[in-house]
Amino acid sequence: MARAMLAGLLIALALSAPDPAAAQEQPDHATVVHRAIDRVIAPGHASFAEAASAQAVSMSRLCTEASEDALSEARAAFAKLVTAFSRVELYRFGPARAENRFERLFFWPDRRGRGLRQVQRLISSEDPTALDGTALAAKSVAVQGLLALDFVLSGTGSDSLVSGPSGYRCGYGMAVADAIRKTAGEVRDGWTPPGGYAEVMRGAGPGNAVYRSHAEATQELLQAAREQIQILRDLKLVALVGDSQRPAKPKTVPFWRSGLALNAILGNIEGVETLLEEGGLRELLPDDRKSLVNELAFELRQAYGAISDQARAGRDVTKIVPDSEAHQRLTYAAIPLGGAFSILSERLPQALGLSVGFNSLDGD
Repeated sequence: MARAMLAGLLIALALSAPDPAAAQEQPDHATVVHRAIDRVIAPGHASFAEAASAQAVSMSRLCTEASEDALSEARAAFAKLVTAFSRVELYRFGPARAENRFERLFFWPDRRGRGLRQVQRLISSEDPTALDGTALAAKSVAVQGLLALDFVLSGTGSDSLVSGPSGYRCGYGMAVADAIRKTAGEVRDGWTPPGGYAEVMRGAGPGNAVYRSHAEATQELLQAAREQIQILRDLKLVALVGDSQRPAKPKTVPFWRSGLALNAILGNIEGVETLLEEGGLRELLPDDRKSLVNELAFELRQAYGAISDQARAGRDVTKIVPDSEAHQRLTYAAIPLGGAFSILSERLPQALGLSVGFNSLDGD
């Protein structure tokens, strides 16, 4: 009798024990979250903060020397800054959301041109409070970010930057560059120190107020990638080439004045690619669905190739519509971007058992 009971107990334990093979098939979301933070998000924001510091130095030199060389140096630094920002633009959550930091860095879309008018008004009136960092921080977010500096360096009247040292426009540009430096540093530091957002994502679980599981943290990353692709296709690219319902409005695309609009779009695609390639997404998928990552990479590279052709040619985005070849190439880019959006919106989440959740662009 005792032997029979023991045998029954052993059988019951064996049947209730988890299947090792099944356990191995469970997606390791925690590893993906750690890799995304350590290999992509933290280094990306560190690079952005470094580029912002270099920009502040170059603006200081320009305001002291006021030479063509100094202006060229400041504009070159700005090109690097725009690329660095564009690669982390998709991370609109976490530290970037606190205290309106994202909007302080990048007030766009600005459909009514309010930001531009505010910047122009500051420069034309030579408002002295805009030269003080503390006072500038209290003003509209539109007058203290990348697009404000884009206008200072390349907008109407930017030739005055080399007319003599200590001009108001340059002083304002120097204040904006310093504001960008501070905000970029705050976002970077918001990810890294003890208690930072990296720990919030790494510590996902039932007691976490933001992410109840690492799968939810993965979902946040996928949603960030999806929204960036949607912004590229439905806002930036449409503004460049138009569509059947909307005319092209290239002068609403970020960084058109500095000639960096296409470079910024390429940086956006690079940011999504880096997250997907370095974040370990492939390892999450079952063997029969790993090809999804290859499909997604292919769509992104197709779009990248079409846009980079025009960027290398130094295409003036305000003249794309009359240029049939450029218009055709950039119009084509919407097709693979649409394919990438479909994969990120439906097929990948389904393969991972996730929901993409709320879309911050819905209703725009």
